[in-house]
Amino acid sequence: MYNSIELKKILKNKKVILTGHTGFKGAYTVFLLNELGAKVYGYSNEILNGSLYEKLKLKNIVTEEVIDDIRNLESVKKFVSKVNPDYIIHMAAQPIVIEAYDNPVKTYETNVMGTVNILEAARYCKNLISLLNVTTDKVYKNDNIEKYKFVEDDKLCGYDPYSNSKSCSELVTFSYRNSFFKNSDVKIFTARAGNVIGAGDISPYRILPDCYRAYINGEDIKIRNKYSTRPYQYVLEPLMVYLNILLDVNNNQNEYSFNVGPDESFVTTVELVDKFCKYFNEGNGINDRTLNYVCNEDSNDEKKKNEKEESKFLSLDNSLVSKIYGYKQIYTIDEAIKITAKGYKRLIFEENTNILDIFNESVKDLLARIDTIYSI
Repeated sequence: MYNSIELKKILKNKKVILTGHTGFKGAYTVFLLNELGAKVYGYSNEILNGSLYEKLKLKNIVTEEVIDDIRNLESVKKFVSKVNPDYIIHMAAQPIVIEAYDNPVKTYETNVMGTVNILEAARYCKNLISLLNVTTDKVYKNDNIEKYKFVEDDKLCGYDPYSNSKSCSELVTFSYRNSFFKNSDVKIFTARAGNVIGAGDISPYRILPDCYRAYINGEDIKIRNKYSTRPYQYVLEPLMVYLNILLDVNNNQNEYSFNVGPDESFVTTVELVDKFCKYFNEGNGINDRTLNYVCNEDSNDEKKKNEKEESKFLSLDNSLVSKIYGYKQIYTIDEAIKITAKGYKRLIFEENTNILDIFNESVKDLLARIDTIYSI
């Protein structure tokens, strides 16, 4: 794994196209890339009111951006051709499982054809060094075997429309890699990451944003699927691994798809919320009101189940990325939850909180940690 000095040396003035740059992970990625000296070019379909991207005014540090639909091939090709990037990170997606049940056609069009479009545009880049397609841990055929960790060679066959569309995105990337980039110097990678947490996420149907909204609205958190288990990570952790995969094009390994997950950080939803509330409630807040949660005891009742089913257990084997890149986990799950809870709390309680301060502190802490782990 690269330390901060190496990352800054490689990325200085490099052109990086980031699709989905206005999303939650996208905003953190823009901030991190800018800190490392890259020139960031963004392509997303919208800027949501109240999003991190808007609050941080990240448009001011993006070299150029296009707000358009990733399904628009001509728009994607025009932008990629104009920028002629050194690197591409493809994050643009419809990422919500429940929303995919409600609108499967748009989900498939965005997640599958969006991948086709960015890869098709990449075919004609003269300066492109490598491209990383960020997918998900949900690409695997999941039989909900407790404690089983998926490895990269496991069958790709997501169950629900979102997961399946990302499985298809992986297959599209495989095809393009072998059909159009096989004899090219351009490296094509995919990264399969799990759930990420961090302050500032406002996405619907995500548990920690739900916790934040519950406090703002003076309500208790309502937990569904309390025993669902996920490999949660602090948001900056997988981003650092993505950069190492994207930039390390000199190794001659045949592997091109990587699980990007924690060592042993899978926790149940109720464990996650319980820890979040604990850290959020430390010290006095406004009116000394605490954040509490209630569980829907009927959530596992067969009669109450609907068709919008999600996997019960997910965990990733990160042996490959550890072997090739020397990856070592940067944040424990406890640290990740604590940093996230404290960040949300600052956004609520601190008068005139400068949200940029939170991110500057977070990125400086990340770079200090990697310099300690991967000593200079």
